[in-house]
Amino acid sequence: MNSRDDFSAPVKRQLAARVAHKCSNPRCRASTSGPQLDEAGSVNLGVAAHITAASSNGPRFDSSLSPEERSGTENGIWLCQNCGKVIDSDVKRFTARVLGDWKEQAESAAR
Repeated sequence: MNSRDDFSAPVKRQLAARVAHKCSNPRCRASTSGPQLDEAGSVNLGVAAHITAASSNGPRFDSSLSPEERSGTENGIWLCQNCGKVIDSDVKRFTARVLGDWKEQAESAAR
């Protein structure tokens, strides 16, 4: 069985908040949250994606990272669900370096 170093709920919240709940892809920047019709609810369309994979058979896996580093905020990027799927489907185009640049740009824009 292959273990995964998934993000905790607090890490996911932190990744979303650091980019104002917008997709970090500079060509997208879609809002990833909004209200439900029910006053008490909201809709989340965002995903905390791993820059380098959470498991050894995942995209962009880096064996030099510890489980803590793999599941930490530095290895995460906030994306809409569409961009989250795209980055893992085209890993030659969406390298760890590209995703790191997106993350940096998105956090800078949110400031």
